Amino acid sequence: MSEAALFALLHLLVFAYWLGGDIGVFYSSFVLTDERRPAAGRLAAGQILNAVDLIPRLALLMALPTGLALAGARGWLDLGPAWLAAAFVAALGWALLLRRLHHDPSSTSLRLVDLALRWAFLSALAVAGCAGLAGMVALPAFIAAKCLVLAFCVAMGLCVRATLAPFGPAFARLASGAPDADSDRTVRRCLARARVFVVLIWIALVAAAWLGVAAPI
Repeated sequence: MSEAALFALLHLLVFAYWLGGDIGVFYSSFVLTDERRPAAGRLAAGQILNAVDLIPRLALLMALPTGLALAGARGWLDLGPAWLAAAFVAALGWALLLRRLHHDPSSTSLRLVDLALRWAFLSALAVAGCAGLAGMVALPAFIAAKCLVLAFCVAMGLCVRATLAPFGPAFARLASGAPDADSDRTVRRCLARARVFVVLIWIALVAAAWLGVAAPI
């Protein structure tokens, strides 16, 4: 397998696991909000949702380094091995932080670090994308557009996070085995709003896939 084919496969796997993981979370959210189901079944759906949700989060982090590696292998970008290695190391380091945060969501310091990284990542992608489309930097138009799409996905992820802020305490009441009408309404309302942003992410992912397949031809 050539270097370009290997990185193309990795980049496609990122897309597949991101979209597939999101679909699993999306479906589980409807089971969680189905009040006709017993509390134990809804709790199990919530636990599955929480576990599977880590997959698309990690996929987002790996989208950029695998994309840069593919662009370098195809000759679309002139990137040295040191830059590519730095991109992968940074993504893996962030992934380890995200995994720790996933298992310790109450950690305020980890949450703030992750939030700062996301805003920095979003800003860098947006600046690179706009500069590339404006011709201010030597960046193929389709790659600049993909940077903007990825920035949009990060922004939608931040919207999901803000929307789900009241979800944790409400789900804790469900997990206690004594859900009430208020907690059910909160869970239902939070997930309904979050689904809108998730669908927007799906649309953006399909747009990014189309750019990657069609634009270089």
